Amino acid sequence: MDQNIVIELFGAITGLVYVYLEIVQRRTMWIVGGVSALIYIVVFFSSGLIAASFLQLCFFGMSVYGWIAWSRADDKNAPKVVKLKRNKLVTSIICSLIFYVIISFSLVKFSSDPMPYIDSLITVLSLLATYWVIGRHSENWIVWIINNAIAIYLYASQALYPTVLLYIVYLISSCIGYLHWLKLSAVSVKN
Repeated sequence: MDQNIVIELFGAITGLVYVYLEIVQRRTMWIVGGVSALIYIVVFFSSGLIAASFLQLCFFGMSVYGWIAWSRADDKNAPKVVKLKRNKLVTSIICSLIFYVIISFSLVKFSSDPMPYIDSLITVLSLLATYWVIGRHSENWIVWIINNAIAIYLYASQALYPTVLLYIVYLISSCIGYLHWLKLSAVSVKN
């Protein structure tokens, strides 16, 4: 079996474990997510997807930060899901638009990325969603749903078929995660 396929399959498996742990809100998701990110740096870089590789590097850093942030919030009185405040929503979207322009411009100008605008969009949406996961905002799942649908197209166009299957599962899991976190949010409001 081709070594790249083996690496990609291992990345897909760790990615599946990560998303399950995210849905059920287990702090260990950040460790598994970090491992998956390191694997996918190699997978995406070897496919020429520069922004996706950079995104995985960011995911690794965010996994470390998420581990620390969630360890502080793991006491019994901490809410499981936190309502996204309007000012955080607006600021997040403005920053995401700025990042999108910068990343897209950089990829078009300085790389041979086969799909720079879509790669940039996936990068920015993923960073936004992960930032909201760290804050325990259920709205992260809406961003993941959009992101995963776009990612399926990108990775299929690059013949990364195990990753396409992973992102199909991510898309379904994002819908499940959103519904689950909405239930948790309703419980948090009652308590």
